[in-house]
Amino acid sequence: MTMTAPNYEHLTAVLLEWQDLHGGISSRTPRALPSWEAARQLVDSAQAADTDARTHLSEALRRSSERLAPLRDPLDLNMGDHRWLGADREESYSDWLAWILQGMKSAPEILLLFGIQGRTVPGTLAKSVRREEINDEGRTDVVVRFGDEHLLVIEVKTRPAGPGLTDQLQRYTKWASDQSEAERSFVLLGLEEPAEDVKPFVFISWRTLCVGLRRLARLRKEADLMSAAAILIFCGAAEQRLLGFSDERRQFRAMATVDYLNTWGEVDEPKTV
Repeated sequence: MTMTAPNYEHLTAVLLEWQDLHGGISSRTPRALPSWEAARQLVDSAQAADTDARTHLSEALRRSSERLAPLRDPLDLNMGDHRWLGADREESYSDWLAWILQGMKSAPEILLLFGIQGRTVPGTLAKSVRREEINDEGRTDVVVRFGDEHLLVIEVKTRPAGPGLTDQLQRYTKWASDQSEAERSFVLLGLEEPAEDVKPFVFISWRTLCVGLRRLARLRKEADLMSAAAILIFCGAAEQRLLGFSDERRQFRAMATVDYLNTWGEVDEPKTV
């Protein structure tokens, strides 16, 4: 992909105007300096909002960590500088997600994680979870097979999808139609729902998936603490690097993080793990 330098030409007029206002080397007659009162009020308001957000964020993290004890909320672990987990490392997220699916108990549990309901699938472990399955139609991200009964195809996007998304998904649909499983499900995991029609793929956001995985970890921690911890670290990576949430007290993001932490704690827990 060719990278182009930012075009700042449109700022030239603004800089010249600022130079005039401050009586610089311009030959024009200097004018009175503008008042900074409006800017000062904006800064004061932002600082007040940030102070309030810090209080709410600390409390939301405390409550979330209590739900996950003896573990703590993964947003409390700074993963912002981890190069392996950048948004451009899509294969890393796909690998980690596939590993989590391999350790889940049953087909219904996996399908419900992606919002797929009403499918009759035996309550057994997935027969196989494969990454980057190469075929004549391309290379699928994650493919889960439940015996001969069900095939789940997951396309993972960690950045906004490009213009070739529809053609790509159509190729995967064609490939899946030639497989032997009696039923098929298709999931597009991404940051934002695409504008174009992607049926039979069903879109699920990273935010929704992470909420579901948090619930799974909360239930699993009593029987398998290490597995629950691994799931939460994956959530923390996706939440920080893909969704922009953080425990840092940053203006304009703290309250969004508070809302997210409150949301996952309010979701009804599933009946079984």
